[in-house]
Amino acid sequence: MNLTNIQKQYGPHAEKYVRSSYFAKGESLDKMFELLQESKIDRALDVATGGGHTAMRLCSISKNVVAGDITGPMLKAARQLLVDNSASNICCCQHDAHMLPFPNRTFDLVTCRIAPHHFADVVGFLEEVVRVTRLGATVGIIDNCTPVKPLAARHINAFERLRDSSHNYSHTCSDWKSFFDGVGLRVEYLQEYRKTINFRAYCDRKAISAFRRTQLKVMLLQAPKAALAYLNPRNVDGEFVFDLQEILIVGRLVPG
Repeated sequence: MNLTNIQKQYGPHAEKYVRSSYFAKGESLDKMFELLQESKIDRALDVATGGGHTAMRLCSISKNVVAGDITGPMLKAARQLLVDNSASNICCCQHDAHMLPFPNRTFDLVTCRIAPHHFADVVGFLEEVVRVTRLGATVGIIDNCTPVKPLAARHINAFERLRDSSHNYSHTCSDWKSFFDGVGLRVEYLQEYRKTINFRAYCDRKAISAFRRTQLKVMLLQAPKAALAYLNPRNVDGEFVFDLQEILIVGRLVPG
């Protein structure tokens, strides 16, 4: 993972991510917490917390929460969001998702939302998650995902990377199932969710130049057939929008 690039991409725009409704809510986020509602959680970890929205919701179902992120300004903005919402059972920690600074078997729940597509080694990240997770505990991941057709997947990843050079790769649902199986996480829920993206807001969050916006729009409108059906660019009420897919995958750590 290119940590310097991630910090460069997100540090200057931290406040925009905290204020973003795209990150603050979502059908997949609601479903994850519906699935977790009955769990007895003493310690929870939110990896790559970003604006802190997932961590804030964890405070209502866990006695103790740790919110972690590699980007200092992002963590500072998330901490302010948590303070503003009177979240008192949480602490923040700056760390790399590939090297979690916690002892083995620390957490009853680990979450990570809309971040693994930045990670250079998703399996390595999951191995770290498993290391710090107690047996029988839950892991919940939400991230962008791509179609199984390689040409469509390549185009969508190239589109995301053009807008954000810290983007590494969005995987397919079957990839994620294999990743969970490979590290000993028994999949208990897996579902794709379609999310409509406002193109202007998508670009504004990263202060994208007019020239780059034109390039991105061309990539949307002239995408290969399979990618075009997936992205579905269109005008709605005077705004140019397109779709991305998210995966929600929830697993439980079982004895190997």
